[in-house]
Amino acid sequence: MKPLLKPLSFIYDHIVGFKNSLYDRGILGAYKPPMKVISIGNLTMGGTGKTPITDFCLKSLVGEHKKVAVVSRSYRADASASVRVDVTHPHAARYYGDEPVLLAQANPDVTVFVGDSKWQTAEYSTKNYGPFDVIVVDDGFQHRKLHRDLNIVILDATEPWSNYQVVPEGRARESWEGLERADVILFTKCNLADENSLKVVQDHLPPGKEILYFGYDIVELNNGKETAPTEILKGQCMFLVSAIARPDVFEKMMRSYGEISKRSLHYRDHHQYTESDAQKIWNDFKKSGADYLVTTSKDAVKLRRLLPEPEKLWSTNLQVTEFGTKGRLHEIIGQLFS
Repeated sequence: MKPLLKPLSFIYDHIVGFKNSLYDRGILGAYKPPMKVISIGNLTMGGTGKTPITDFCLKSLVGEHKKVAVVSRSYRADASASVRVDVTHPHAARYYGDEPVLLAQANPDVTVFVGDSKWQTAEYSTKNYGPFDVIVVDDGFQHRKLHRDLNIVILDATEPWSNYQVVPEGRARESWEGLERADVILFTKCNLADENSLKVVQDHLPPGKEILYFGYDIVELNNGKETAPTEILKGQCMFLVSAIARPDVFEKMMRSYGEISKRSLHYRDHHQYTESDAQKIWNDFKKSGADYLVTTSKDAVKLRRLLPEPEKLWSTNLQVTEFGTKGRLHEIIGQLFS
């Protein structure tokens, strides 16, 4: 099948490459807000673990007493015009998007905005809620209409080199050469990666780039009312449900804590759960005989309110671990303000 996709990838790659060349040559310009801009993005079509890293950076900035705005796209959500995320909205995740709501909930001192266009949303946030010290652009690497002072690109350490072909042949949004625009390349899930496969990817990185390495661990569970250690899953059966780009990685992480039900479900990334979805999930969970119904934190903001017993849904809380030099990402971000 892949050989048949090569012509489509060739066409897509050249369209994206032509657009990038227009920005590189200054033919197309970018909106430059009157504050620092940090972009945190991907080379592939999601699943890199970007949200935990974004959260990590936000907490670093708030810890330095910076006034922070986040600009994100209302992907598969109802909001179209630029708007500030209100976590008290009764259908917040559906209206604003799951990741923006998750970031807003986890960082109450940060103002999160969504809209169809990131540069227009950045302009909206500045004019209506500014001034800010810094704007963090969620998933901003390919959005070149918005200027950035720091380009952080995240690569999934578990992603095989073959997946970096441009879509639809692979999972890359643009060619590997696009990494030349990155200021920092950050590998995630390093604790879950095969060392040989990771080395193949590393060997293709452009020279002179700063490379950072992070791992993810599930440290606790949350059911909306209380937290519990992962030890409660020992010897238990889990029914997993998720709507993420890499459900295989989620299952791999959970497999170290307990047994996984064969009836577990996964949906398309960013799926907006409906009441009928929730009913199926609940019924399948009950039929499975599993002890725990477990999902990701991104899914919980959408799914929990739809279940007949919301407290039965446990979400995973990830802990970000730095490999190598501790505090280096914090130091790089701090250099923007020195």
